[in-house]
Amino acid sequence: MEKVLEGFLQRNLPACADRFHITLTGDPIDKYALTAKDSCVYVTASNPVSACTGIYDYLKRYCHVQLSWCGNRVIDLQEPVMFDGVFSRTIVQKYRVYMNYCTLDYSMCWWDFARWEKEIDFMAMNGINMPLAVIGTEAVWFETLLEFGFSEAEALSWISGPAFWAWQLMTNINGYLSPPDKSYVYDRLALGRQILARYLEFGMYPIQQGFSGHVPALLRKKYPDAHILDQKGWCGFPVTAQLDPLDPLFLKFGKAYLQTLERLFGTHHFLACDPFHEGTPPKRWRYYLKAVGKTINRLYEEFDPQSVWVMQAWTMRKHIVKAVPKNRLLILDLNSQKTPLNRNMWGYPVISGMLHNFGGKNALQGKLEKHCKNRYLQLKARGAKVVGTGMFMEGIEQNPVIYDLQFELMTSDAAIDAEIWLRDYITRRYKTFDESVFNAWKLFLQTCYRSSGYEENAVGSMVAARPSMEPAMTGPCCRTKFFYDPSVFERAVRLFATAADRLGDSDGYQYDLCDFTRQALSNRFHTQQSEFANAFKQKNTARAKELAEKQLELLADLDALLAHRSELCLARWICDSHALATDETQRRYFDRNARTLISLWGDVNGTCAYLYDYAWREWHGMIKEFYAVRWEMFYSEAVAHLENGTEFPLRNTDNYLQRKNYVAFPLGKRMNEFEQKWASTYSEYAYPTDSDVVPDAKRLLEKWHIG
Repeated sequence: MEKVLEGFLQRNLPACADRFHITLTGDPIDKYALTAKDSCVYVTASNPVSACTGIYDYLKRYCHVQLSWCGNRVIDLQEPVMFDGVFSRTIVQKYRVYMNYCTLDYSMCWWDFARWEKEIDFMAMNGINMPLAVIGTEAVWFETLLEFGFSEAEALSWISGPAFWAWQLMTNINGYLSPPDKSYVYDRLALGRQILARYLEFGMYPIQQGFSGHVPALLRKKYPDAHILDQKGWCGFPVTAQLDPLDPLFLKFGKAYLQTLERLFGTHHFLACDPFHEGTPPKRWRYYLKAVGKTINRLYEEFDPQSVWVMQAWTMRKHIVKAVPKNRLLILDLNSQKTPLNRNMWGYPVISGMLHNFGGKNALQGKLEKHCKNRYLQLKARGAKVVGTGMFMEGIEQNPVIYDLQFELMTSDAAIDAEIWLRDYITRRYKTFDESVFNAWKLFLQTCYRSSGYEENAVGSMVAARPSMEPAMTGPCCRTKFFYDPSVFERAVRLFATAADRLGDSDGYQYDLCDFTRQALSNRFHTQQSEFANAFKQKNTARAKELAEKQLELLADLDALLAHRSELCLARWICDSHALATDETQRRYFDRNARTLISLWGDVNGTCAYLYDYAWREWHGMIKEFYAVRWEMFYSEAVAHLENGTEFPLRNTDNYLQRKNYVAFPLGKRMNEFEQKWASTYSEYAYPTDSDVVPDAKRLLEKWHIG
């Protein structure tokens, strides 16, 4: 454990690592105490995570450090700041859980171990001690299926690709964009072992993947006497197979799977599975559901008497839950909303969670002041058996202010004063406090970060929506309708930009100026699209053509602006996928996965037509190559119909199940053909770098009269 802390200090505080002296006590309660003397900081902590949390809390409080995925990606500290007395804290939450399954694909699927190493350090700094540990489970499934008579080709065909494996683990899909050969499976195994080993070095409690009965349909042919049921297809995907927990093969297969897990990774007591996640159980009788709960619990208990079943509350079934003893189940309430609706989870241990983002989309959103009230404390006050906190966003690397706050809430035992916290955040984020920036942030709290009047995860983008006159939806869960006054937001961006001369050398300011300007231009595209729709309705051809040109010019400007920040570039996503590959075949395979996830999602060769644009991203390159091309097709067609005096037959419904009807129209069909071609076209990119965004941001704010 001392070695992992030495490495942590060298990676994160290289200029002064030798100035930090850490002593671990082994205390069962997570706590730390820091003192400063003779240019050194002395840390006494229960365990490595508590020590790292204490160091980062010290860095925030005394050195005004802000570490983020979006700007401020490294800590620049030359020597520690001295302070008087003892800086100490006890962390009351026993477990601090990190990651949704979806996070692993929407944000992390192209990470090598060097990137994972940074994230694990970041977890430790923010008090995380219970991360999801399912990277590499492809190998567990592959070897288990071989044991049950599958050929290597048959086993591989059941495994979904790197951008979609998360949904297979949640029992939603299987065999989607399968890997070309088994080398991929063992590459994932090697990476997963590195990640797990580092978790354990920090003394974390990794959550491993259990077995719930989700199996290949081909198992029917291998075991014709087994009772294998059909589970209704998820989001238009094909039907999946469920091995009946009451069938003897269930325990036999489950034990083989868990033994393979133990052989490849070891076993570390916390086993996750979510039977029928976002699906329909083959049988809805309560007796059947109780049997499911009892059988899975029996499987885990016989495998490891110390095991705990970890279950998401997202689509849990009461009768499955109540079939499991309370000391053998841990429920993750992803958004802290299920606990009050289910009698405080009937007394089961629960994790109070935050779910802020769907799909990794990068709209500015988040109920900051509402989060400050601390859902952990609120659930605890209602009598729930809350044993920890969790962050369960589907995607990271966006809205840095929300995550800075949420990480603080993970270990906080009090509500947070939003104004006081925001003043401190500004000081840390931009290296100094600035009154005009603070006033701008107060306007952001009234607009994009307001706490009322909208569904936090349902914020869409007109830019990224499949074009129609006024698209109501982007992805199936994202509404394009404004939830705040865009003119007030523009005033905030303009005010924020006035601090560029004072704060422009701050990387946090550079990122935020780019991101705020992005949102302002995106909003302006929305407003102007309404004007285009009105001109079309009035059959004003000249005005419609003028607005179409204006819209395409705005998209070009927006795309160019985002090139200043590598975090906001398609090239980074694609290059990272290429870099993870070991040969040309794998590189092209990863490229296809990377492109499909952020565009068609499941609409490959007609597999599923509901989820397109779910994981939309307003990124440099993505706008130019994808969204702008679609809008250009739309404007060209719309203007042609105006000039010819003919009807424009295109509709884009906001009904989730009817979204596939878009391709029933001629333009919709051609657009889908373009999307399919883009997703399957391999391209090489130069890895993006950061550059000064201030001149372009100021120019575009003037050009488009923002604020």
